[in-house]
Amino acid sequence: MTKTYNDIDAVTRLLEEKERDLELAARIGQSLLKKNKTLTERNEFLEEQVEHIREEVSQLRHDLTLKDELLQFYTSAAEESEGESAASTPLQRNELTCSVPNFFPLDSLQKKLKELEEENLVLRSEASHLETETISFEEKEQQLVNDCVKELRDAHIQISSIAEELARKTEDASRQQEEITHLLSQIVDLQKKSKAYAVENEELTQHLSAAKDAQRQLTAELRELGDKYAECMEMLHEAQEELKNLRNKALPHSTPRRFHSLGLFPMDSLAAEIEGTMRKELQMDDPEVEEQKMHPKRVFQTVRNINQVVRQRSALPSPMNIPGSNQTSLLSSARSSCVSTPRSSLYGAVVMDNRTSSLLMEAHTPEDSADDSNRKRAGTPGTPGSQDLAAALRRLSLRRENYLSERRFFEEERERKLAEKEEGPDGSVTPTDSIMSLGPLLAALRPLRILLLLPAREAADRQAAGRISDAAPVAAAGSAQPGWHLGPPAGRGHPWLPATGVGARGGVRVR
Repeated sequence: MTKTYNDIDAVTRLLEEKERDLELAARIGQSLLKKNKTLTERNEFLEEQVEHIREEVSQLRHDLTLKDELLQFYTSAAEESEGESAASTPLQRNELTCSVPNFFPLDSLQKKLKELEEENLVLRSEASHLETETISFEEKEQQLVNDCVKELRDAHIQISSIAEELARKTEDASRQQEEITHLLSQIVDLQKKSKAYAVENEELTQHLSAAKDAQRQLTAELRELGDKYAECMEMLHEAQEELKNLRNKALPHSTPRRFHSLGLFPMDSLAAEIEGTMRKELQMDDPEVEEQKMHPKRVFQTVRNINQVVRQRSALPSPMNIPGSNQTSLLSSARSSCVSTPRSSLYGAVVMDNRTSSLLMEAHTPEDSADDSNRKRAGTPGTPGSQDLAAALRRLSLRRENYLSERRFFEEERERKLAEKEEGPDGSVTPTDSIMSLGPLLAALRPLRILLLLPAREAADRQAAGRISDAAPVAAAGSAQPGWHLGPPAGRGHPWLPATGVGARGGVRVR
């Protein structure tokens, strides 16, 4: 039954069958009512006939009684006349016999009496027959009435059961109609969700394709940067070899000697060795010697920190690689100009020491450059730029903390925009991973531009003192102060770092 109720066609067929049965029952009831009415009319007609016949019978009985009384009167009169005539003479008797027919026609009376008796018998037989027929008709009528009542009772019971079933089917149909409307509303909601998911899937597919394109561009850029890095390392090794050759050329061809108050000692002599040992023992507690020992470690630590910052910046997702943005080419060109500087401009006349072969970084502002000569303390002898290195490291740590805080802020902002997009009613919010929402991250992902400047005065002093300068001056086009630089051309400053100039002392400047 549950399957039948769930099947709308089957329920419709059942309802149609029940309607046909109900119509048939109604027709049967109407026919029975008509038949009952005809039988009732016939019964009334028969009752009227019976009453009429009874009246006729009673009338005939009355006539018969009258005739019987008359006959008895005639009979008694005849007997009395016969008794009186028996005592009279035979003549009178004959006369009487001859005169009786004249006054009393006995033969006709007897004939009438016989006819009346026969008619009475016929009427009695007919009355009995009518009585029996009336009884049979009454029995048939009673049986027919009982049958009609029984059929009507059965029809009423069937009609009530059909009405109950019809009410139940109507209730089931209304409930199924409600379920159908509910399912239709669910279908509409699911279609809306399906359309929304299709739109979202299309957007995600577009974002995925954009991310794949960005990944391919980043991979190509990373490969290009790796090639440029290998080229730079090769250039660095060549520069170091060239420095070694220049240092060997700068040293005197004779045996190195040490100047002493008592005279000259060859470096391979025992006196020079004893003197060097004594000087080392005397200089063990000298802070300048310790500073000289710590200087290479600090330089290598600085280079390690710079490489770590560059790796972290390259690992960040760049929003400029989204297709449709024209900033990818600008960034790649800036990086290529920063990394792959021609060898002639970098290493034309550069002489570097092994101790100063790493990059020194110092964040400097134009306001501080005017007071550097008054505020900075003198460096440690033999370790040029140690105070500048410590200040640069401090500034780099502060800048890194600032960068990390900005990165956290942008990540929180991106999560907030994603939450607003998910809670938005129409989904028209600008996606947070688009180029419009990731615009503030452009400034945080651009490479630092480093300027390495050494004044000509310091290089001349070092050469005059007999030492190899840390960096040979290279003529800069359009610049009044000589030096050498590593980075893109001037005038392309970082958008969120202040533009810095060259101070009186020189060094590493970060833009």
